[in-house]
Amino acid sequence: MQFVLDFGNSYQKCALFKQSEMIAFERFEKATLTQLQEFLNPYPEVKSCIISSVIHTEANILEWLKTFPMHIELTSETIIPIINKYSTPETLGKDRLAVAVGAASLAPHQNVLTVDIGTAIKFDLVNSHGEYLGGSISPGLYLRFKALHNFTAKLPLVEYNHVHNLIGTNTETSILSGVMNGAIAEVNGLIAQYRSQFKDLQIFLTGGESIYFDKYIKNNIFAVANLVLIGLNEILIFNERTHSL
Repeated sequence: MQFVLDFGNSYQKCALFKQSEMIAFERFEKATLTQLQEFLNPYPEVKSCIISSVIHTEANILEWLKTFPMHIELTSETIIPIINKYSTPETLGKDRLAVAVGAASLAPHQNVLTVDIGTAIKFDLVNSHGEYLGGSISPGLYLRFKALHNFTAKLPLVEYNHVHNLIGTNTETSILSGVMNGAIAEVNGLIAQYRSQFKDLQIFLTGGESIYFDKYIKNNIFAVANLVLIGLNEILIFNERTHSL
């Protein structure tokens, strides 16, 4: 079994996998060493772990993970099961890399596009040759609402929800329409451009804010929760196999 940790800007997640099957999952607003140890207590047989963190991680957590016989802290130097063609791999977000690996594992030997909607909206492409080519990054929903509020004198801070008409009838609903419909149009428009360039494109939708998009995005898209964790697990399994050779 594999212990997998994804420490993102909004939440810290951990999961336990038995090969490629997730058998336990937990999400924390701020994970502590005690919480992680309690999560893993029922599974003393776990010998391998991987962590991807885009935040400051407590030193005691990192030291504890190093006690596992196989432990990986994901970096640009980590061996991965796809070819990274990004021109500056050291600047590539760990979550983007993990999502790409996860999607490629779900649709091997196909052109794969991931749409990860969270703090940012991120597109990432892996071609049918298993090459990660890159993608795009734009502000997520909350960042768009916050920017309108912070960088204007009078616009209120609006929270997103599932109800947003095309035509706003007051300032709040106009902001809601502009942000939500604008982001949906952006996602659909970029997907259309990718589809025009890559045949038989498999598309995976993930991320905490993807729930606001799934019914507005056109057909033939697969919603996959926790694609980052799936990708991290595939990276860990790949490294375990590589080291056993």
